[in-house]
Amino acid sequence: MTSISISLTLIIFLTIQQVRANCQNETSGASFVYRRVCYFANWAAKRYDNISRLTPEDIDPFLCTHINFAFGKVLESLTIAPYEEDDLKGWTTSSKGMYERIIQLKETNPDLRVLLSVGGWTHASRGFNDVSKSAANIKTFAKNSVKFLRDNKFDGLDLDWEYPGAKDQGAEPHSKTGYTKLVKKLSEVFQEEAEETGKEKLLLTCATAAARHRIEAGYEVEEVCKYFDFVSVMTYDYHGSWDGKTGHNSPLYAMRHERKKFREWNINSSMHVWVELGCPKEKLNIGLSAYGRAFSLMAEMGISHGKSLARRKSSIGVKASAAEAGKYTREAGVLSYYEICELLKNNPSNRVYWHREMGVPYVSSKSLWIGFDNVRSVTLKMKFLKDHGYGGVIIWSFDLDDKIGDVCNEGPFPLFNAAKRELLILPDHLANANKKCPDDNSTWLLEHLGSHSVSSIKTSFLMDEISNRNNDYIKTELITKLMKHFLPEDKSSRLSSDMVKLFTELIFVFVTQAFTRTIQQASSEGTIQVEISHLEKILMQLLLDF
Repeated sequence: MTSISISLTLIIFLTIQQVRANCQNETSGASFVYRRVCYFANWAAKRYDNISRLTPEDIDPFLCTHINFAFGKVLESLTIAPYEEDDLKGWTTSSKGMYERIIQLKETNPDLRVLLSVGGWTHASRGFNDVSKSAANIKTFAKNSVKFLRDNKFDGLDLDWEYPGAKDQGAEPHSKTGYTKLVKKLSEVFQEEAEETGKEKLLLTCATAAARHRIEAGYEVEEVCKYFDFVSVMTYDYHGSWDGKTGHNSPLYAMRHERKKFREWNINSSMHVWVELGCPKEKLNIGLSAYGRAFSLMAEMGISHGKSLARRKSSIGVKASAAEAGKYTREAGVLSYYEICELLKNNPSNRVYWHREMGVPYVSSKSLWIGFDNVRSVTLKMKFLKDHGYGGVIIWSFDLDDKIGDVCNEGPFPLFNAAKRELLILPDHLANANKKCPDDNSTWLLEHLGSHSVSSIKTSFLMDEISNRNNDYIKTELITKLMKHFLPEDKSSRLSSDMVKLFTELIFVFVTQAFTRTIQQASSEGTIQVEISHLEKILMQLLLDF
């Protein structure tokens, strides 16, 4: 070997040792991943038109970390039951049920976890009151739940009781304390079952209220958060046609001068309430909805003093009723994201505005007002999530996003993918903690290091060759930074441009190993963003000593 070859080999060796000193081995604990919990509504597969119908086979198995199947029922007999006839079995003897079809996604993505969500708004407190009434009932329900979940191959249970403590939803006086006892017993039974069987422990999660009065009335927050694997706060439906006036479905922040009653009706404030009452931030998920709340403005309010509402501030708080139902989702006052996109395409008078204080978009015209989320606001909310240390997001629901991407022209599932893209970019402190140690059994073969041809460098890995469209970006970024540092205008650097490129290729071998988990995921999904700032610092220090 030439002296340069030996030096380069030494640099590679030192780099590996340096990163091994800071990397995470298999005993260090699981890598951090922001949760992306996505709801599948079982009724969506029964819609007649292709644009709104969504089946399990339409879902990208890598889009989310968890899928919650909505919904199952909680019966007065202290058992869980399917809501739809085709949940357990298909309509024909040869067809599969919805449970089996959604769980089949795990064959493509073994890291995916599929939970059964029981309850929902229309289910209210039915069944839950009976279950939580006594210790004996709770114990029976917990055992029955384990059997139902295991029989149908679910990975956990998501409690969507809306809401304990809510008299208007039929909750009985014991429901607040009963909920705590229920959650504690479920957690204990799930743990015991895992220890006895050697199976992965069933997850226990919940969907919970966002409004302070609901939270305080229904949850012993600090206690229940001990037993849940994570808690999903439904930070949407803050306003709707029931208000009798326009209001945004899911504002990120409050408006200045907002009435005291509504000052906490936003994501920032709701999450603060849960933290204030004792729930760890890392256990909390914020909520997103792939639909908007739509209002028909009263005819006489369309024009005010010669100015259209679209030009009068944000037109929030204007007298209104539920807008006409969308032609696909068919619910008055609610429009899916793709229905909103279609409205904007078909009627130029429907314009999108951005509310700076609340951090969300809205549609406003003379007769229509819609508070919704788009790619920009979803990305902003995900940055908020990371900045404040929350653990993830829930999104309701797959069927309300633009599944194919040909309506909004933003690609398949644009809102879900916007959340995913942003959450895959980890803050520095988490990205560094996630670095995996290179496999000690990997071999590094360096041949003809003096050659100008990159093809002369051969590497042998235990893992298959990786196809990742972000690889070229990483290479280019490293080369650019190295060239800028070592090749000044007078070209007097000790390293030639070819050698810098050669060295970069060798370092990239290491990058591939160090980020094995990230790049393997990218290989399956086709996209990823990799933080290289920490690696750059190591490289620069080593090269300065070269």
